[in-house]
Amino acid sequence: MEPLYMNENRYSHLVGFWKPPTNVDYEAESPETEFEWRVQTLFMQGQRHLHREEYLPALRAFRELMALILRTANPQMPVDPNQMPWFVFPMDVALVDTLTAKTVEILQKTPVPVYKFPPALMSEQSILPGPVIEKLKPAFQQGLQITSHHIAVNERLEAALAAIEEENFGLALRHYAIALNKTPEVDSVLRASLLHDMAILAEKSDNRNQAQEFAQRSAQTFEATKLPAAQVQALDTLTGILRRDGKEDLATEQAKRAIDIRKKNNINPVVSDRLAALSAKTVVRSIRTATLGTTEPLRVEPIAPDITRTAPLATALRTTADSTVDAPTLMAMKYVQASAVTKSLAIQGATTAATIKLDANAVANVRGFLQTISDTKDLQLVTDFWYTRIQMMAYLPHMYFFVIPMSIGDCFAGMGNLRQAEEQYRSVLPYPFINKQYEIVKLWTRLAQVYLDTGDKAYRVAKDNINAFGPARAAYENIVRSNKTLNANSPLYQDAKFASIKTRVTNFLAAADPLAFNDNPAITRLVLEAFSRLQQIQAGLNFFGFDPDYTPPFSFEYLQNTARYFSQQASQIEQRYIQYKSQAENEEFRREQLDQQAEVARQSVVLEQRGVAEAQAGIAVAQASLDYAEVQRQNAVKVQQDFATVRWELLALTATEAWANAASVDQDDEVLLTVHGFGYYSAKDMRRSAVLQDLAYRRTQISHDLEATKLQRAIDSAAAYKQVAHAQVNQAQARKAIAEQRVKIAQLQQKQAEENRDFLDMREFSARLWYELAMQARRLKQHYLDMATEIAFLMERAYNAETERNLRVIRYDYANTAANNLMGADLLLADIDYFTYDHMTTTKTKKIPVKQIISLADSYVMSFQQLKNAGCCFFQTELADFDRQHPGMYLCKLRNVEIVFVGLANVASLAGMLRNVGVSRFRREDGSIVPRLYPADVMALSQYEIRQDALTFRFNPNDLRLFENNGIDTLWQLDLPINANDFDYKDILDIQIILYYDGLFSPSLETTIKAALPARDMASRAFSLRMSFFDELYYLKNKGEGDLYFGANLFPRNYKNFKRTLVTLKATGNPDTVGNLKLRLTSANHDGELLLTTDAQGEVNQATPGQPLSALKNESMLDTWTLRITANDNPALVSNGVLDLTGLDDILIFFEYSFDYR
Repeated sequence: MEPLYMNENRYSHLVGFWKPPTNVDYEAESPETEFEWRVQTLFMQGQRHLHREEYLPALRAFRELMALILRTANPQMPVDPNQMPWFVFPMDVALVDTLTAKTVEILQKTPVPVYKFPPALMSEQSILPGPVIEKLKPAFQQGLQITSHHIAVNERLEAALAAIEEENFGLALRHYAIALNKTPEVDSVLRASLLHDMAILAEKSDNRNQAQEFAQRSAQTFEATKLPAAQVQALDTLTGILRRDGKEDLATEQAKRAIDIRKKNNINPVVSDRLAALSAKTVVRSIRTATLGTTEPLRVEPIAPDITRTAPLATALRTTADSTVDAPTLMAMKYVQASAVTKSLAIQGATTAATIKLDANAVANVRGFLQTISDTKDLQLVTDFWYTRIQMMAYLPHMYFFVIPMSIGDCFAGMGNLRQAEEQYRSVLPYPFINKQYEIVKLWTRLAQVYLDTGDKAYRVAKDNINAFGPARAAYENIVRSNKTLNANSPLYQDAKFASIKTRVTNFLAAADPLAFNDNPAITRLVLEAFSRLQQIQAGLNFFGFDPDYTPPFSFEYLQNTARYFSQQASQIEQRYIQYKSQAENEEFRREQLDQQAEVARQSVVLEQRGVAEAQAGIAVAQASLDYAEVQRQNAVKVQQDFATVRWELLALTATEAWANAASVDQDDEVLLTVHGFGYYSAKDMRRSAVLQDLAYRRTQISHDLEATKLQRAIDSAAAYKQVAHAQVNQAQARKAIAEQRVKIAQLQQKQAEENRDFLDMREFSARLWYELAMQARRLKQHYLDMATEIAFLMERAYNAETERNLRVIRYDYANTAANNLMGADLLLADIDYFTYDHMTTTKTKKIPVKQIISLADSYVMSFQQLKNAGCCFFQTELADFDRQHPGMYLCKLRNVEIVFVGLANVASLAGMLRNVGVSRFRREDGSIVPRLYPADVMALSQYEIRQDALTFRFNPNDLRLFENNGIDTLWQLDLPINANDFDYKDILDIQIILYYDGLFSPSLETTIKAALPARDMASRAFSLRMSFFDELYYLKNKGEGDLYFGANLFPRNYKNFKRTLVTLKATGNPDTVGNLKLRLTSANHDGELLLTTDAQGEVNQATPGQPLSALKNESMLDTWTLRITANDNPALVSNGVLDLTGLDDILIFFEYSFDYR
């Protein structure tokens, strides 16, 4: 069973990957949906940029979104983030109620999503089995739902309008009747509009009496609702119905009523091109005005049969032409939206569901929903707010007060602006509806990470300056204190919302084994890291966990090569990151191009479909022109026929009329006229009436001939125009066929473009995968860069220890650079290579190799004896021990150490340890002495010999030998466990420490050291009678007397003027013999005999009463001693009258003396 805290880690206010659903292509658009899409798009854009670590574009998107949300409450709020780059958005608690009320308003105005699919493919009613419907109910009940009668009415109106398109007015009327029955009496406006439309449909169904009844009821209902404009439209419709039914008196009466209402309420049409344009924008699919008149049937003619991104027909018919008496329009659709609609929003989680009723208590319901988010343990209910645009509107206050500020905080943190990130994270705390189960944990971890990063940044900047650790300590103590207590005033524990996490952290710190404590690692990791940093600070260690005086046990060359290797790895991975990121951006660009191509192809289909509609309209126009041409031809023929029928009659009448007008006297009295010289007419002695009659006849005949010719030409012209119109029809039909082919081509192009886009989406190496690879490469690069930085720091320490250059080149942080945090590895490489440059340009001398053998028995007498007695001793080699032999050397460093045991032969095994405490002292070129701290090395003492076993134990030149780089001035510990070695420690004559070291030489330092060398010095020396005077030891044990000669050959030849400063004598052997043993000592350089009595351990030293050996001080070391042990002085050792000294093994004499150098 997985731990309970797994959901805490699954929660995220971030969106990893989102792709718009394809169903939006079928969804009707509106100003409200455009706003919702803008909100969702801005949020998703910011999330996409944030996921890709493009922090600045993400920050701009989130800030613009916050400004857009505020603008819904204040229209003066600018939404361009560039106008207010540093503006801090208010997070006042009072704003919660404001945004909650605005959320209600937006949800109430948001239309329920309506989808338009091909009617032939979709079932009008569900045909699923009952059990399946029950299982699908959670899906049906999700989202924005209309809970009042409007949804049922709207469905019926949609069905009615579909029937109207098919001119099935009876079916449409039945749908309207069902809609009327579903509309309650209280919604009188909607009922009146339904009755109005039913009147129009009843008339179209030839039921004029019912139409008049419906229209009368509609007008009366509108009058009761105090809507004069709607009442006037109902009266106009009633007037037209009455007039078309021949009831002119009743029609005139209703028309007069409409005129009176118009005058009384000042109802006049206002024509505006802008209003018409705005109205047109609300209709995505252009549909011709639907009117109902006496001469034209109701027509709904789409320009293009496009089903994608198309408003439903009902929505389209809401925008109609002005209703008139002769052409009434439908009005119910308009009032379906105008009347009060009761809706609810259902949001389904994994185990629970939340419903927001958008009724009179909608504001309280939204606050209750926010409280549900705060209290729920259903992770899906908390995180799935971004799935749909409508659902996002319900979470609008939660987004403004928590999700968006947290995302902005992530942007600031990603850009390294930790202070702004902290302020942004803390700004969400006043919000009362933060989820207690998941979101508060995410807020705490984000804040804790900021404090940890702030501390790390200050800790790195402080480097080795312990006094500068304060800011880092203060940041870490916001998480935990070094004594495992919590700071009650820390922002992580001060607010009551963090009480549960405070308890969890307290329990974790109190656990006996914190690593085994079962709690969220996202929390415990931060606490442990902060506590570990504080422990380092308390110990005076730097960020990498090293003491300021620490020097690594590796050579500079090895550390430099290693640091360079890791830096090169980081640089190479960074190059891969750049490659992956570029590839991802290229793939995304290709994806956007293909998406654009698919969209262009889709719109091309729409355009070509409209081209088909245009071609169809062109056919109609061409056919109308052809019909018109035929009418013109027929009219011309008819006119010609009519003219031919009456032309001769007209001719006779015209001539008779002319004669009658001229014949005013008798024939005998008429004037006779003779006409000649006028070209086309002549007469001689003709009566005047006859001349005029003849002239009228001829003139009319000419006119009629011209008219006949003109009519024939009109017939010929109409016939020719008919042929042209017929050709135009053929051309229009050809254009339609071409347009239909273009539609198919466009559809094929759309299909290919979408297939190309889908193929790109289905590729394994998509833009998303390249982005994921880029982010993984960046994290891997940072890991290598951190390792390289730490090793480079050690390299700097090693270089400074070897050269004492005291360089401070290596920074502790190369992650943050001016080049968008890139090139950090290359900057580190340049700093690493600088050490090589510095070494080549500053080294003036070569190193001098030295081998020096130190006798433990001669140089460290007491330590040597302590080792032989107890199996352990300490001794220190000092610079003064080497200065006289090699003055002028500085920076002397050990390269190897060997130990040689003198006196041991045929020893089967040897066990022990040589240790170095790790603290060394070095002399610099200027003569100053500096300490250095190294890891304490331990060399196991065994039968291993470097010369004989070199082939078996091959030396790696990259590794330092034991004690290598340590100074020659250091403290040593030599252990020879008595219980681990099978030999007599008395057999050890000496232990030689062989030091191999090198150093640089300075003539000026040589002069300084030589001048400072003391002329007189101190030394020590031990003599063992068993080793140095074994004959005299024999005489002493058997005869009770022995002579000891301390000649110059027993001391270094460069010493002179020996003076004793301290003498200690020690008898070894049986405690009964050596304890309280009395000896008599006679010195050639001292007058008189000294009586010495040993203590219980066989020693005569400064603690012996009377200090008898102090009499030998300040006398020459070159001397002859006589030791006597008598029976009288030691009666307890007398056996059978003879002194028995068999229990005496040896007598050791320890000297400390001063001397002059030769």
